[in-house]
Amino acid sequence: MSILSVHPLVRAAAARQHGVVTRRDLVRAGVGDQEIRTRVARGEWVRLRRGVYVAADVLAAASTRRRRHVIACSAALLTLGRPGVALGGLSAAAVWGLPIPAADHAVTVLDPEQSLRSTGLRVLTAPLPPGSVTTHLDLPVTTMARTVADCARLESLELALCVADAARWDDRLTRAELDAVVEGMRGWRGAAAARCVADLCRAGVESPLETRVRLRLVEAGIAEPELLVTIRADGRVIEADGWWDAAGVVMECDGRVKYRDPWGGSTTEQKHWDEKRRAEVATAAGVRFWRVADEDLRSDAAWAAALGRLRAMLAHPLPGPRRFTVTHEPRRTRRTA
Repeated sequence: MSILSVHPLVRAAAARQHGVVTRRDLVRAGVGDQEIRTRVARGEWVRLRRGVYVAADVLAAASTRRRRHVIACSAALLTLGRPGVALGGLSAAAVWGLPIPAADHAVTVLDPEQSLRSTGLRVLTAPLPPGSVTTHLDLPVTTMARTVADCARLESLELALCVADAARWDDRLTRAELDAVVEGMRGWRGAAAARCVADLCRAGVESPLETRVRLRLVEAGIAEPELLVTIRADGRVIEADGWWDAAGVVMECDGRVKYRDPWGGSTTEQKHWDEKRRAEVATAAGVRFWRVADEDLRSDAAWAAALGRLRAMLAHPLPGPRRFTVTHEPRRTRRTA
């Protein structure tokens, strides 16, 4: 059995550090350099950075890219060993549970005094005024508002807006909080991008796909759909991803994940059937659906076709009488599997 899990000193250190231990932790437990090298060579331990290790089974159990990145963040901070720094950008987003890219990316650390780059790590010089840093998951991290603003300064508009919309969901981050941070960034590099993201983000966007579709609608000059709208027809409930009231059109962003991993305890078969019945009832009541999926965003031609379908619907008012009701909600609980 690995000493990383049984020795009390090492176990305590690993518990504090997301499974990560340092050479110093191991030496205190009586583990010498030769044994460390042997364990790494056998594949029992994984060397994350110089003098920083994690048990192979702990790393294997980190099934999500967010969890793996949090482990990498802990290792990077232990390697730096500098007080007064904080995780920022996409690394802070990972710690907060906000969406991050599928591909691995470097750990981002903000340091008021220095910058450096090494494999899998970028330390950026950036002011960290009082109130901009907190602790989450036992790691020093920028506040959620500062995290969103920094992602806007450092990353693409689409990626930053996905992070911002996720942070605004259910008022975890308020517009006032974000505005205050962005206002304090006047004169900083990327401040205009931070203001743009603050103006574009909304509190009722549940998924990155919805964010990406909404951004493309803005770029196309289409009026933004209403968010947090529920439509009821003949006992069926539709929680719309977006709603154009005059035309009676629901925006549905169909990611495959809701069918691969249905929420609410439903099977894939039940999910498909419920979607079919709900759409039939709503359509009979006069509601029209504009459905868009990941595939519609992968090429200009596919997006042009999807946009053409929407424009055709929006060009004509809702035909016939309304046999449904529309409710605007202040917030909505995130759907979970």
